[in-house]
Amino acid sequence: MSTLAPVAVTHWCRNCDTHHALQQVQQCVPAPTALNGEVDILICPSCNSYDIEELREVSDAQ
Repeated sequence: MSTLAPVAVTHWCRNCDTHHALQQVQQCVPAPTALNGEVDILICPSCNSYDIEELREVSDAQ
């Protein structure tokens, strides 16, 4: 029997106030002007907003 590793919530959508893991919000899109021809962007899977903020751990959290 294998156990699943917990998925860390690492990003927050400011538009719809939902929380997601990086693999849920990160998308790779074609970008002809980029060196490798593509760029990674963050898009909310719930509302398609680009207003995503990375959550950071703080030492004085309550």
